[in-house]
Amino acid sequence: MGRLFIKLIIIFTVALLLFIPVNNFVKQSRSYNINEDILTFKKDPYPVDIINLGASHSMYGYYFKPTGLAHLDLALPGQALEYDFKLLKEYGEYLKSDGVVILSISQMTFINSENEDVDEGRYYEILDRTQIESFRLLDYYKYMYFPGTNSDNFTSALSSKWKGLKWTSHQSWANNGENYAERKTEYVEEQYRKAIEHNYMEQNLERLKEILEYCQEQGYEVILTMEPVHKTYQEHFDEEVMNRLVFQYLNTLETDVPFLNYMNDERFTDNKEYFIDSDHLNSKGRKKYSWIVYEELKSLGYF
Repeated sequence: MGRLFIKLIIIFTVALLLFIPVNNFVKQSRSYNINEDILTFKKDPYPVDIINLGASHSMYGYYFKPTGLAHLDLALPGQALEYDFKLLKEYGEYLKSDGVVILSISQMTFINSENEDVDEGRYYEILDRTQIESFRLLDYYKYMYFPGTNSDNFTSALSSKWKGLKWTSHQSWANNGENYAERKTEYVEEQYRKAIEHNYMEQNLERLKEILEYCQEQGYEVILTMEPVHKTYQEHFDEEVMNRLVFQYLNTLETDVPFLNYMNDERFTDNKEYFIDSDHLNSKGRKKYSWIVYEELKSLGYF
């Protein structure tokens, strides 16, 4: 009995020694800390001129510091309109009276699920717990203190850390970005099939209407945007596809909210130097794009 106990102690100790570096690796990863800018703002908030909402296109799309405007980026990868709305209600009080809410529209906006595949952990520290749909205290403590126990967290951390070591065919610009665009197309089409089956489009359209109505009630100026993409990506998401995924729903809105569509902007479409991959702007690209948006907003009478 004593030997069995000693063996169990040894096994437990070895497992713990192996787990600690794995857990620390996940906790220090970019994917796990993707909300760090929002969390920093929450700890020391200040009035802002612009709040942007949306998914990864929006998160990588805006950098207004050179314009002199204070800016809060509330966009996160894969973020559905449901959480755009929750974050706006949580942080909208910091928007200046003449400020602007930028709500990004992407290929995924109307086909995202509000209930499936949501990484709720990233909202634990930046939203009130009552706003998180399926909050459980056990999940909270696991995510906050033992994220290495979650295989998805570990996989995301590995992917983020070793993105430069992907197979050549899976590099962002392999085959001039064609491989990436094809993988993204397959993913979007699969989500579209699920969205048709579960009627996500109407749900998301109603959520978008709620956000616009809320902005009107609060006196927030709001605009809709679509960020630039490279021509390789455009070839997969042409006018017909975008009408099917986005515009047939967007065009039903009875609103005078401006829609600034830069998706096919020629200043970006043929310039890989502005992109991380074929549909996400890099640092240079978002600086250029943000100046363009800033100038257009000024021409429309904002600021």
